[in-house]
Amino acid sequence: MQDWELIGKYIREEATSEEREQLEQWLKANDENAALFAEVKAGWQNSAKINDHLKIDKVKAWNSIQQKIKEEQKIIPITRKPPVYNKWILRAAAILVVTLFVTWYGLKLGNKPELILVQTTNEAKTVVLPDNSTIILNENSTLIYPKQFATNERKVDLIGEAFFDIKRDPQHPFIIENKNFNIKVLGTSFDVMAYEKDSVAMVTVVTGTVSFVDNNGYSELLLKGDVGILSKNKQRIYRSINNDLNFMAWKTKKLEFANASIADVCAALKKYFNHEFIIKDKAILNCKFTGSFEDPKLVEVLTVLEKTLNVKTVIKKKNVEITGTGC
Repeated sequence: MQDWELIGKYIREEATSEEREQLEQWLKANDENAALFAEVKAGWQNSAKINDHLKIDKVKAWNSIQQKIKEEQKIIPITRKPPVYNKWILRAAAILVVTLFVTWYGLKLGNKPELILVQTTNEAKTVVLPDNSTIILNENSTLIYPKQFATNERKVDLIGEAFFDIKRDPQHPFIIENKNFNIKVLGTSFDVMAYEKDSVAMVTVVTGTVSFVDNNGYSELLLKGDVGILSKNKQRIYRSINNDLNFMAWKTKKLEFANASIADVCAALKKYFNHEFIIKDKAILNCKFTGSFEDPKLVEVLTVLEKTLNVKTVIKKKNVEITGTGC
């Protein structure tokens, strides 16, 4: 039995007790094995979230992935002591499985249109749609779109975050579907943030006009510079002016602050670096910060904050502690 077959059986809960023990021993062998397995399992679980939409044959899907991995010859041995692999090889093998439908070969769903699914993990991906509209998909996001749009509309599904630059076509409105809302445009550019774990979904308009509609039929017409915020609990959309300079920092790779509160600075850094920022001394919250960073690195940003604000920072795993008198 090939190694990836065993991983697949384990994830699908089809492995025997002996097979489970075999794989669990492999997981304990080193941290890289465990990290690889976590990547594969996460991708498989994420794909299950949209299984109802696509009606995917998971066995067929896994077999297709396994064959692709064999072709790439990047199998990590389970049944014998693994050789030393470069990190990029391990990562390539993981991404190949986690993005299991990035180059999905076009599953036919009866008389339904052929659908393409793009799923990102730790990096953004640019997608060009059949109408030449462009979508930049942020990390940990999922996009579903047809290989060919329908004759009367252009419809896609989104989970996560993406920036949309949509070609204008009044005869074929562009529609984004999510279980919590619908978005309808004719031609415009805007950012949508709709991660399942978040309590709100947000639409920020860069150009044009966007119709933002919740599941109760309540809608807001958003113009350039507007942000629509959907409270998932209240199922109500609120419209305001966008004052966040960093709402697209994930795309531009740039952080900007103009006399910003430290609370706002930490919120932007939390989203960009995926770290929690813990302010130990509340006096620091009275400080303001102005500055910008191109392709920022966490250590570099913290160094600037220390020199500017008279604070000390300590990184502890995924937390950043900030102490000092401030200002």
